[in-house]
Amino acid sequence: MYKQIRVNSEAPRRFSGLCAISFVILLGAVSAVEAAEWRFEPELRLGADFDDNPYLSIRTDVAESETGYVAEGSAEVAYRSEKTDFDITPTLRTREYGSNADLNSDDQFLVMNFGHETVLTNFRIRGSYDRESVRTAERADADLEVEDPDDILDDDSGLVGTVGTRGRRERVRVTPSFRYRATTNSSVNLQVLHTDVRFDDDIGLFLTDYTDTRVNLSYRRAWSPRFTAVVTGTYRDYQTEQGSNEINGTGLAVGIDRELSETSRLRVTFGYEDTEVEGSGDNVEPVANVSYVRRQKTTTLLAQYRRSISASGAGALGVRDSLSLNFTRGLSDRISAGIGARAYTTNAIDETAGPLDEREYVQLRAQFTWHLSSTFSLQTDYRYTFLDREAQGESANSNQVTVWLNYRPTPMIRSR
Repeated sequence: MYKQIRVNSEAPRRFSGLCAISFVILLGAVSAVEAAEWRFEPELRLGADFDDNPYLSIRTDVAESETGYVAEGSAEVAYRSEKTDFDITPTLRTREYGSNADLNSDDQFLVMNFGHETVLTNFRIRGSYDRESVRTAERADADLEVEDPDDILDDDSGLVGTVGTRGRRERVRVTPSFRYRATTNSSVNLQVLHTDVRFDDDIGLFLTDYTDTRVNLSYRRAWSPRFTAVVTGTYRDYQTEQGSNEINGTGLAVGIDRELSETSRLRVTFGYEDTEVEGSGDNVEPVANVSYVRRQKTTTLLAQYRRSISASGAGALGVRDSLSLNFTRGLSDRISAGIGARAYTTNAIDETAGPLDEREYVQLRAQFTWHLSSTFSLQTDYRYTFLDREAQGESANSNQVTVWLNYRPTPMIRSR
């Protein structure tokens, strides 16, 4: 029996504070001179959820299936002008599973984007906050709504069910970036990716708090309207709550960004990262990123292979080889469907660096959406998840089905 998890009473106030700060940024970005457009778009979702192995237990012969209900509400506020754009989307989600209170959770999410562009510069800040159950937070999802392959995250630990089901994870991600257009064909880009993750104290034996900061400096040169070459240098700093070793890394990568047609784009990057673990020495690993995106009127295809040095709450950096595939298609004016796959393997950079759980993970997803009207839709999601952890020597799998009723009224738009 898992013991009671101590609730972090600061988390709701932190969520409210981040919302307030985001709105202050929004108001500060508003120009009284520029023509602009405001948009407010709320959404309410009610779902019934079934999972035949919600804990991803290796004892599939005795795993108990669970049925519950999910409610989710969100509201996007967006501002657009000639030079500035900003949007913020807070989301609240609650899960209720009746007899099994360990699966119940109240989750909060916040996504914020800000951008300002001039003739020679472009400044952007992207941020997100999420606080949710470890059971769902540490399980990678084949997200069919992701638009940019670089937005696919790789920081889950795969430690689902092992740490108890009532543990909570709180994560803040901030990504400021600045681009300076040096000439008509070239630009210099500076980007910082900072992640701060905290877990409830009582699951500290399995997962550890950590911060991961990566600084990327890149030079881009367009050799033609459709072909761009990129060189990127990287510095990384990874710190954990438990570990006493300091982990730093540097890297170099070269790549191309090729617009194959008006509807398709190919990105290819190859390089290396040198990770230095205090007391262990250097560990050099090759890294790569190959992605293809095609968007047409009724279909979208996204495919990516990525080899990266990924951070997680497992307490160490690891080498991750991942494959992602999304395909969505509008079958008619009212019906659309999508399939997705997410698969990866992880390996420790250095066995003495920390308790990294080497594993193989696969999730297959299918989605069917029927638009009942301009505001209501019915959506069915199916996920098959497979997880094989080397530390346990056994594998686990689950089948999850969620049926959603979505309400999205016509957005309120105001121009001036």
